[in-house]
Amino acid sequence: MRSLVTLLVSGLWKGFYEQSRHHYDQEMTLEFADGIVRGDGRDDLGTFTIEGEYRTTRGELRLGWIKTYDRAHSVLYLGRLDGPILAGAWSIPPWNNGGFELSPATASTKTGPRP
Repeated sequence: MRSLVTLLVSGLWKGFYEQSRHHYDQEMTLEFADGIVRGDGRDDLGTFTIEGEYRTTRGELRLGWIKTYDRAHSVLYLGRLDGPILAGAWSIPPWNNGGFELSPATASTKTGPRP
């Protein structure tokens, strides 16, 4: 059986985050190595950096990271890998939260919820 970690492809990931029932495109370059995820990217609010971790727990690959906008606020992302799709929730406690989806740019990327 193929390890779930092999599905974490370092490189460009594209997708969206959801806020107030609207989807906003985002893209980020992520590097996965030894349980650590790092990267940078951009969305409609600006540019940001990513720092976090990933691990396999009970047959699921889970990820968590902090997305920090340049000279601005930070956002907590928690998600899990579902095939090639990384999906989960973001939050800025205690004010705001929503969902997100990302997939490797080499995969079929769409901006919007899965059917």
